[in-house]
Amino acid sequence: MFEVKAKDGLGRIGTLKIGKRSVETPALMPVINPGKLTIKPSEMKKEFDTRIIITNSYIINSSEKLKGEALRRGVHSLLDFDGIIVTDSGSFQLMQYQDVEIPNSEIVRFQNDIGVDVATFLDIPTLPDVPYGKAKAELMTTLERAEEARGLREGYLNGTIQGSTHLRLRRMSARRMSDIGFEVHPIGAVVPLLMQYRFRDVAEIVLSVKKELSPAKPVHLFGAGHPMMLSLYVLLGCDLFDSAAYVLYARDNRYMTVNGTKKLEELAYLPCNCPVCRNYTPQELMALKEEERVRLLSMHNLHVTYEEIKNIKEALHEGALWDFVEMRVRAHPKLYFAYKALRRHGDFIGLSDPLVKRTTEFYTGPETRQRPVFHSAAKRAEERLGDVPKVRHPIFGKIAPELLHSYPFNVELDKEPKVNASEWDLVVRIADYQFGKGVGRRLFEGTSISYSKNDRIRTLLLGDKVVATLRARDGLFILADEGQRRLHSILPYPKYRVKVDNEVAEYVVSHGDVFAKFVKDVDKDLYSGEEVLVVDENDNLLGSGWLLLSPHEIPYFKRGIAVKTRRGAK
Repeated sequence: MFEVKAKDGLGRIGTLKIGKRSVETPALMPVINPGKLTIKPSEMKKEFDTRIIITNSYIINSSEKLKGEALRRGVHSLLDFDGIIVTDSGSFQLMQYQDVEIPNSEIVRFQNDIGVDVATFLDIPTLPDVPYGKAKAELMTTLERAEEARGLREGYLNGTIQGSTHLRLRRMSARRMSDIGFEVHPIGAVVPLLMQYRFRDVAEIVLSVKKELSPAKPVHLFGAGHPMMLSLYVLLGCDLFDSAAYVLYARDNRYMTVNGTKKLEELAYLPCNCPVCRNYTPQELMALKEEERVRLLSMHNLHVTYEEIKNIKEALHEGALWDFVEMRVRAHPKLYFAYKALRRHGDFIGLSDPLVKRTTEFYTGPETRQRPVFHSAAKRAEERLGDVPKVRHPIFGKIAPELLHSYPFNVELDKEPKVNASEWDLVVRIADYQFGKGVGRRLFEGTSISYSKNDRIRTLLLGDKVVATLRARDGLFILADEGQRRLHSILPYPKYRVKVDNEVAEYVVSHGDVFAKFVKDVDKDLYSGEEVLVVDENDNLLGSGWLLLSPHEIPYFKRGIAVKTRRGAK
């Protein structure tokens, strides 16, 4: 039901598919109050291409009119929405009022009966900072209800993770939810932390949970719908976000921006170009009747939030999410402190963070140094080129000068170190860094160099055969057919291999991508984004490509692509 299309950090662009309905993630789920529709779901679909919403089954069940219509017509007809509908169970009301008048089994069966796409059992949302004993007792109740709900639910079900601010309990909750088996994992009871700007605490909770969950399961961060914070939590691996803030803030005349929230009456201008802000001034909005003003402000708040989701997706597509987050976290000091705290989790993030990306990294300040890709690349360079002459780099320390124009050593700086190396040393040492110590000379033995129109090294040729191309965007090699064969003969199994089921060997040779479920083995020392060889179960060379999923991630996925193949071996 979930597959990954692009990634950076722990963030990913994915596709969540439920039956015939699907949504691309990261995705916003507007919260719909079925008893008071400020903006109709059908209007959201038309205006924002909304593919997923969340509503409250407890509210529907508590109203005789709504309950009757939902049971008779189904929740999709009730809300006039043909996309994915997720339902909460009353847990929010339980957190607010400490009691709800419905048992777990009844609310789960009700969600079955009204045809929701993703249901939620009645978990206990423990507030932050409660004593450990109380949090554990409530978590035990949540886990009991999770077991009960899994046996009752006839479709996709949220496995909400609780545990208050006790990270040990959050990890235990995540492990147990994984064992029980759920399709989506919301992280619950973080709204009070977000309202107090405790972004670092939420980041610690998210990372603690992610370490225990399958990377193939989408994660929903409950209540995190403000555009200011979205990019940080996408970077940490959250895929779904719900927001009632768009309408709650509007009712209080609060105007959302990506840098925070402003009071409408204090604005002289509307710093946005959405349809609402193009057609009204702050004064004109304030002069409207309350119902219309709330509706228009809600529309603006949704516009700015959806726009931010698109910006995040584009950054993910380009491999520039770290750059984007470093820009966004400066909107609030508490976000900045939360981002700086990620250095404690660099090794874990580095398991999934691609080693090769589409764009040059940008240095924006001291916190840039903590990016996992820099540490992974520096470690590899030292292991494979530790005995060659070095130059001093302001981020990486001493590195081989031949790597200065290869990713990620080509980070944008005010003053770049000079490269003083022969062309032969350049191509050999880039190949050594990329494929292994001593590989470069053997890979390019007998070759000649050809150049681009601007006199940059372009290809390594053996007669008229291309062995490899030095890619301009990142200064790393792409292997041609001859290069594949050479590298395959130089490196012993399993180095730089992705081994696939023999049944799909012919498909791969004909330029087919490698799907995760067909991967039998993979070199555990590889990183996402790297150039790899694809072989069959007998180590026969089938082709090459680049690794989309990391070796850490591949075993968990039964859907989607693991290797984007570039060519089959001839």
